[in-house]
Amino acid sequence: MPIALGDATVPAGQAFQSFMGKLGILLTICLTFTVPVLKADNPTGFQQRLAEARAQYFADLQGDRAAAGKARASFAALAKDFPGNPVVDAYSGSLELLDAARTWAIWDKRRLANEGLEKMDQAVNRAPGDLEARFIRAASTWHLPFFYKRREQAANDFTFIAPRAEAAVAKRTLPPELAAAALDYYGQVLIDRSDSHGAKQAFEAAVRIDGSSPGGRDAMKRLRTE
Repeated sequence: MPIALGDATVPAGQAFQSFMGKLGILLTICLTFTVPVLKADNPTGFQQRLAEARAQYFADLQGDRAAAGKARASFAALAKDFPGNPVVDAYSGSLELLDAARTWAIWDKRRLANEGLEKMDQAVNRAPGDLEARFIRAASTWHLPFFYKRREQAANDFTFIAPRAEAAVAKRTLPPELAAAALDYYGQVLIDRSDSHGAKQAFEAAVRIDGSSPGGRDAMKRLRTE
């Protein structure tokens, strides 16, 4: 079912504009994925197309408006050719959420946000063990306006990913940049929970997985400030 906005004391346009900026910062740490992810009957063709669509998605987040249409077209084509793929559906839902953040039409904002959230939820519910789908949902909802009540769910998604991240990278089912980013944010979740020791371990794991990635570098900075 769609998630209702409910009564909000924060203007929708202002809240979503703030969310949009934070979402871009959060997801930019992943950069462009180049590690193949084998998740389809035709892995070679699928992984290449998914990598291209990912790159377009993150380029869109970083302000490349020309990539916006390409990302939507690429994920629409993937959804048609690989119906029900949880990773494709998670990215597609995140794109709808981004569209909601960018439009000033309140009626479209609500519809797009609800549809995007529902699509990401369905992707994770269909494949709860898919770490990439979970990460996209968590990263996309981490800074949503408070009236969506998604912060705890995002934290739980990062918590689910964290202990599985290194093994997934070794199996090539999760790009190392993404795994490092997830652990970096999991460390921040633990800081919010006053677990400094656990946070330190999470940051160390992020650096160990991919210290040269933005997530790994951010984790290193956090370790140095402790």
